[in-house]
Amino acid sequence: MSEIKSLADQLKSRIQEEKGLPEKSQASRGAEKIGVKKTESKETAVNAKRLASFLSSLRDFNMDGQEKILIRIDNRTMSKLRQLKAASNIDMTRVIVFSLHQFLKSHPWLNEYISQTLKKMTHELD
Repeated sequence: MSEIKSLADQLKSRIQEEKGLPEKSQASRGAEKIGVKKTESKETAVNAKRLASFLSSLRDFNMDGQEKILIRIDNRTMSKLRQLKAASNIDMTRVIVFSLHQFLKSHPWLNEYISQTLKKMTHELD
């Protein structure tokens, strides 16, 4: 059985060498199997800054709409929204509206598609 593992390790190291990735040591592989993660202070600081920036942009998001809609959300997403509400006191509705706003902002071609489709539909009705 140990021969199979060593053969698998050899194949992994060859694949990593071909891809140009550094080979992992046996100690780091063992730590990954156990579930121990290496954390660096720089990564933690960057992640903390990104998290603080993201949460502040969520809190500062201007929700001035008055329309209400009913949406369906799966259990996993609803659970995450509840956890976020408990952890950061940010309303679920704010998160959903912010996400939709960011989605539309990151896909500007969608507005053009909608307007073109509506124009085609009105021309077909005439």
